[in-house]
Amino acid sequence: MNFEQTIEPFITTDDLILQDFVAHTLHDYPTNKSQKWTKRLLLEAINKPKKAKSILSFLKVDPNDEDLVHLLIEARIDTTDQIRYTYERLLIEFHPRIILKHRERLTDLFQQEDWRVYEVLENGTEEDVWEEYFNALTTLNAEQDLNYFLYQRLKKIAYSLFEKKYITEEQVLSVFAQNLQEDWFDYNGYIAVYLLGLMKMDQHADLLASLLTRDDDMLIEETAEALISFQTDKVVEATKPYLLHEDALIFAASVIENIKTEAAVETLRDAYHQLEEMDVQGVIFEALVHQLSDKAQREIEDYVSKAETTILIDEDQLAYSYFKIVGIQHPRLEEWKSKIEGR
Repeated sequence: MNFEQTIEPFITTDDLILQDFVAHTLHDYPTNKSQKWTKRLLLEAINKPKKAKSILSFLKVDPNDEDLVHLLIEARIDTTDQIRYTYERLLIEFHPRIILKHRERLTDLFQQEDWRVYEVLENGTEEDVWEEYFNALTTLNAEQDLNYFLYQRLKKIAYSLFEKKYITEEQVLSVFAQNLQEDWFDYNGYIAVYLLGLMKMDQHADLLASLLTRDDDMLIEETAEALISFQTDKVVEATKPYLLHEDALIFAASVIENIKTEAAVETLRDAYHQLEEMDVQGVIFEALVHQLSDKAQREIEDYVSKAETTILIDEDQLAYSYFKIVGIQHPRLEEWKSKIEGR
């Protein structure tokens, strides 16, 4: 069975350990591929409050999935403040045209400036949208620290440019190439990486993968998301060398972990045997577990046979979840479960 067939029966489960693992596993999986499960997970969180925190902590929505907006609007009315915040965080992720359709019920969730910008994105001309982009870019560049909400607005404007075909691949590549020559990417460069992902330009996977060594969290986050969105073995091949790079190992493993192909599994297995330190083997172990492939059983067995408790990964939860979901009876299943429940 492939990844999706293996995880499907456990998307919602009465086993809270597995439910937490499933939510975590799907967190970085492309939303267009996990969309069929998102509504089920959201309903599970709404109807079973004891699961809400573990599911909602990792849940991501497809910004174009309008069906979810109705659920989230209703869910935020009658819940605790902590959970309400999570529902609102998800609502903010939707694209402007969908938000505008539900403006009457979401007025309090956005600032007046957001509503003004959203109106421009929905009804403005190409020139208007570009003006909003450069205004947001200028404001961001003037900020001393990252303004997260303004950066998210910039990404929504960029998505509108992409969706309405107001920007070309050549323009994106020009900005990307300029930033490659600099020591640091600017916000325009981050958006170029984001747009490379939207435009599915996986022919540039090698260049993108090389950015995983940069000391820039925002750049690495956008790069990893773009690479994962391609879902091709070209990405696996491009990212493979960075599994052996000390500064890029964690990010490279995260990318390949979320490319659900046989080549990805074999690449992680090979890396596991090339690395000797337990800490770095643990990174590969975690990535292999999230692949949910029975072909990784040998490496997973090897790691749990010698692993000691570490704050970096929860090997008990990972091992228990892997063997339960893949359907392999392991003599330590009850031991792992007891240790997790006893915390």
